[in-house]
Amino acid sequence: MSDGKKPGDETMKVPPGLVAKKPTTSTSTPAVKGVPIDAPPTDSFVGRMKLPSSSHPQLNEVPTGPQKIITGETAPEVSQGKWRDRVFTPRAVLSNDEILKGLEASLRVVLKDANHVRVAFEELRRGWLPTIRQALEQAGGDGLDAWISSLLKPTGRSGMDPLFPSLVADFARLRAAKELAAFEEEAHKVIATVQRVLSFEKPRKLSFKVLEKDLEGRLEVDELFLISVSDDGELTRRLKEIGSTMESLRDQIRQLPGKQPSGMFNNFVRLKVELKVLDAELRRRSPAP
Repeated sequence: MSDGKKPGDETMKVPPGLVAKKPTTSTSTPAVKGVPIDAPPTDSFVGRMKLPSSSHPQLNEVPTGPQKIITGETAPEVSQGKWRDRVFTPRAVLSNDEILKGLEASLRVVLKDANHVRVAFEELRRGWLPTIRQALEQAGGDGLDAWISSLLKPTGRSGMDPLFPSLVADFARLRAAKELAAFEEEAHKVIATVQRVLSFEKPRKLSFKVLEKDLEGRLEVDELFLISVSDDGELTRRLKEIGSTMESLRDQIRQLPGKQPSGMFNNFVRLKVELKVLDAELRRRSPAP
């Protein structure tokens, strides 16, 4: 049974012959530079965010749009749930207008060269994913949690926030379009869905509770969304790819002497979690009789 300590929390033992110094006692809390003495304690797993500097640039995952400085301990769209395991780095956030313009621009680029609906769908989905991720994070709510719960738990639950399930349904209609004209019409409906949800006042922060608890925080928002809008053939091919990669990693780990390499092992665990989600989604779509 775990003693509740995180790795690295073990007490350092004093070598023989040396006497450990007794801790000094004080009735006042020592001041930390730049932090008020009466400031409430912070999450030791996250800590306070350092001020941006040339050696600590802000992370910007989307290349378009102006850089914005985000303050606070974590990204503003991330809820502070009980099961949060990762440190979420604040990144540049697109405005609602920039998100909508980005979706429209990607659609124009795809339609300019597309000659088949299937090719157009794959190209548009690939181009939209970073922007859709921003939309999902800023719209917030429990849609992602509800989708994961529906896969992993028999009872599941319905989400209170509409964007994630609405986008999954919109993408299904987008894929089913037979002609490019119908495809374009459905694509504009996706953009309208994003615009409608982003216009809500005071959206709830995006919940990662189920993602952190049941999937150990191993997968990202856009990876999960991609699974939800992939067809059965794509999911099956990805299952086979993961199986082959995991076998290769397992063999490499076994051949290495001594301690297991953390990077290789972490990659193996991440693939195992993705395999779990892929298998659960395929089972949900084709339940056993």
